[in-house]
Amino acid sequence: MGSLPALRLSLSRSSYSSLTPLRSGAFPLQLRMASSVAARFAEGENAQQLASDTQTLQQQGWKLDSEGMGVTKTFHFKSYFKATSFVSMIAAESSAKKHHPTMTLRIGSVDVHWTTHNPRGLTNKDITMAQHCDNGAGLIGAVDSGQGLKCGPP
Repeated sequence: MGSLPALRLSLSRSSYSSLTPLRSGAFPLQLRMASSVAARFAEGENAQQLASDTQTLQQQGWKLDSEGMGVTKTFHFKSYFKATSFVSMIAAESSAKKHHPTMTLRIGSVDVHWTTHNPRGLTNKDITMAQHCDNGAGLIGAVDSGQGLKCGPP
């Protein structure tokens, strides 16, 4: 089976604006987002599907990391217990899928960062697990950032 050529995909807020081949040796696929960070998809992934899925995640509050090789989002909760429950929910699914995020737990929030280390770049696993986080946050009771529990007097 022959390999597909790497592509550079530029994405505006609502549609694809260009699809051009990358030069040899360049990173497999880059998706240009409004933030000017290019999403970099791992080799062997369905780049066009990931581009669409990444755009959908961004509309749901996910951001590309500084390298464009991962997605990150902060979830807010009204209690520390709900925040730790959210971490446990992610841990259970990530263990089952053998794909683990970097998480930072605070009193009323959890930062989640998904990326794939081998092959390097965004993969379908990252997208699927980010969607799992969104679904779980809704079930556990995530709130807007201003409503999350914070340290200090009430």
